[in-house]
Amino acid sequence: MSEAEILSIRNELTGLVLTVVSVSFGMISAYIAGLWLFLKDAPLLLRCTAFALLSCGLAFMGGVTAGLNALLLGTERAWGGIAKPATGIASFGAERPDYLFGLSYFDISTALGGVAFLAIYLVLFFLTFFYTWPNQRPEARI
Repeated sequence: MSEAEILSIRNELTGLVLTVVSVSFGMISAYIAGLWLFLKDAPLLLRCTAFALLSCGLAFMGGVTAGLNALLLGTERAWGGIAKPATGIASFGAERPDYLFGLSYFDISTALGGVAFLAIYLVLFFLTFFYTWPNQRPEARI
């Protein structure tokens, strides 16, 4: 595989990752708006259904991201097979500086993304099922 082909594939994969993140944040934003406008007063069954739908959507996006991760690692391995790239790019984030304790930039960015989405998911769970919204009807929590 040539350097140009690897760069082209890498650029396409990066675009797909950005699309997945964008769609995920769109789903989360729509859920927050729905939570504020409708779900805070909705019965438990409707809140459970909405949260399950959000969960399925985010799980699907996580699966897509895992597949893209494998493809991105494949381009890293292919790039490592090029003796001296004309672009001068040594790698796509595989460097492991001392201040990251042996982890690569790629490892850290993957971990930070996972932690961020987990934190958002847990906050949405709390807001959906436990938070008492201002001016909320008392019977809405049943």
